Amino acid sequence: MKFRVILTIFVTLVGLSIRTAAQVQDKQLNSELLAMRKADQDARNACAGNADEQMKCYVKVSEIVDKPHTKRLNEIFNTIGFPSVERVGKDGVDAYYLLLQHSNDIALKQKCVPGMKDAFEKKAISASDYSSFNDRLLINLGKPQVYGSNFDMKDGKLVMSPTVDVKNLDKRRKSIGLPTMDEYVKMLKEYYKLEVVVIGDK
Repeated sequence: MKFRVILTIFVTLVGLSIRTAAQVQDKQLNSELLAMRKADQDARNACAGNADEQMKCYVKVSEIVDKPHTKRLNEIFNTIGFPSVERVGKDGVDAYYLLLQHSNDIALKQKCVPGMKDAFEKKAISASDYSSFNDRLLINLGKPQVYGSNFDMKDGKLVMSPTVDVKNLDKRRKSIGLPTMDEYVKMLKEYYKLEVVVIGDK
């Protein structure tokens, strides 16, 4: 089974206004999303062992955790659309995004594209989350990614997934506030201790 590694470097956003619980319109939905995110992370953090053992664990998590979460995400979207910061708070939007990333429902992700764009423009999600969401969706649709955030594990190396117009990749990354590919690759190497291959390297 091909092991696809989705890499997200989380960027700390400084200077954002702090939203208190009192400012969240739907506290119940906020609490539900945070609980779902905790269940998601607890299940994944429990996966240990070698690559094969972890992969088997992730498959189990996908069935037991991600499927029911995806059903609920669809119910939420069909009721209120992509949840806004005003409605569920920034942490609620972050939780919805993470759960959406772990879902295999491509149709739902496509419907969430406008909501993700709006959340990014309002600084509810980071540039790394926004680029990761879009790149992963494009790869899942069989199209080249735009920001170079998605990598595959091949022969023990991290290899950048097919990417459109690699020559201008850094320009696109800079336009939304991402570090250069050289900086990104350096972070990946330091974190994963693996060789990182960027398609288009000279």
